[in-house]
Amino acid sequence: MKQIFVVTFLAFLLSACSGDESTTINIEAPAKDGGGSGGGDSSSDDSGSDAAKTCPEGTSEVSEGLCELPATISADMTLSSGLSYLMSDRVTVGNGNGQLEINSDGTLDDGNAVQAVTLTIEAGVEVLGKSGTFANLLITRGSKIMAMGTSDAPIVFSSDDDGYDGAGEWGGLIIHGYAPHNECASGGSYCDIDSEGESGFAGGYDPDDSSGVLRYVVVAEGGYEFSTGNEINGISLVGVGRGTEMDYIQVHGNSDDGIEFYGGTVNVKHGVFTNNNDDSVDWDEGYQGNLQYIIVKQDAAKGEAFEMDTEGSSEGFLSKPTLANVTIINDKVADRATYSLNFKKRSGGFFHNTVVTVTDSSETAVDTCINVDGSGSEALVSTALVINNWIQDCGQGAGVYGALSTPNVVFDASSVTETDAQLDDILSSQAPAASGLAPLDWEEINGAYPESVADGEYLDSTTYIGAVNPDGTDPWWASWTLPGTL
Repeated sequence: MKQIFVVTFLAFLLSACSGDESTTINIEAPAKDGGGSGGGDSSSDDSGSDAAKTCPEGTSEVSEGLCELPATISADMTLSSGLSYLMSDRVTVGNGNGQLEINSDGTLDDGNAVQAVTLTIEAGVEVLGKSGTFANLLITRGSKIMAMGTSDAPIVFSSDDDGYDGAGEWGGLIIHGYAPHNECASGGSYCDIDSEGESGFAGGYDPDDSSGVLRYVVVAEGGYEFSTGNEINGISLVGVGRGTEMDYIQVHGNSDDGIEFYGGTVNVKHGVFTNNNDDSVDWDEGYQGNLQYIIVKQDAAKGEAFEMDTEGSSEGFLSKPTLANVTIINDKVADRATYSLNFKKRSGGFFHNTVVTVTDSSETAVDTCINVDGSGSEALVSTALVINNWIQDCGQGAGVYGALSTPNVVFDASSVTETDAQLDDILSSQAPAASGLAPLDWEEINGAYPESVADGEYLDSTTYIGAVNPDGTDPWWASWTLPGTL
């Protein structure tokens, strides 16, 4: 059954709040009751009817309202609302993670054709990984996930215990595609990259490849350690193309990274990454997508908000995605080096309209807002590593804002404002410098920075800094994310 959480934001987590009016926001969140999360959207079916739901063909009934998914899904399947679904181990959709014959027509080495399987997940469904296991969902290249939640009825992946406050309790979500990866030799027909979480092969040469849709999807409590020192990210994207839609995504409480991009060109809008134990956002191996409206609330104990590199291949093309409208909130402890963004191993990246701040519960300032290490990224500053319209409040208090970068690395200071970020109840920056900017002109940006590959058809031309509009009209994260996580 649906639980309604009414949250009155009179005093939020951040000390730098402004405005005297309280805001009441109704947040609908699923309860782990074995009967699905319901939801009030018209796209859901009659999950509230008296008729008992029947588990889909190919699954098995564990208990009333709970269906166990098979280890392999080789034909189209729909996970209907009104039921919850259990993964006891890895669930593999399709067979495209097998090795492809070089210069073939797409036939696998075992002689089978690559399957095109679609797993559809209806709004309000809960998919549960068995606690204390490697349980994870793997979408292989050639197949698709169509997970289309709504703001009233998000789709939630979590462990099968009560609540959403654990970490490392189950695996995570792994998606493969045919998009470029910098370990793929140029000019080939197919490419096989050995992928995250012992999940087989991914990669290819099609930047427009689609692995489906993730819309209003929450992934919580993942990151099971399947071998010593090896955990699964909340969401792992290996060679995933920009034909894939990812919009309104939260990853919470993962024991490894929240989301990691291994090459590919996939885009993300409206991403929320909270309380993840390692890095919140990680990219490598030639990732060149676009991310806009991103909120990171970094866990106090470990990791950076963003960790970025290019390897894979030291010879291959750069990781250099475009990011716009990012808000980073650090919660740091005093006994470890602290960065907000850590560029290493020849990574580029373009950050536009970004706020970096800390919570009032932080035990220490962030030592360095951006760390650029000495393994190649420093040579990319101002060409493939650029910050534009940047507010930093990394130290919070006493006018100490944290260094912009490590010694001998100089960013364009004209784009940097050191000031109190003044995040309000909906996490928009009320700092004067955050509003009234000229619209981001993506054609002009790509012209000014020849390394930039920003997609002006995908990215909005915003006039403010941070993930949430300072005019208060769009608290886009508030109705569907897990209560109390922001």
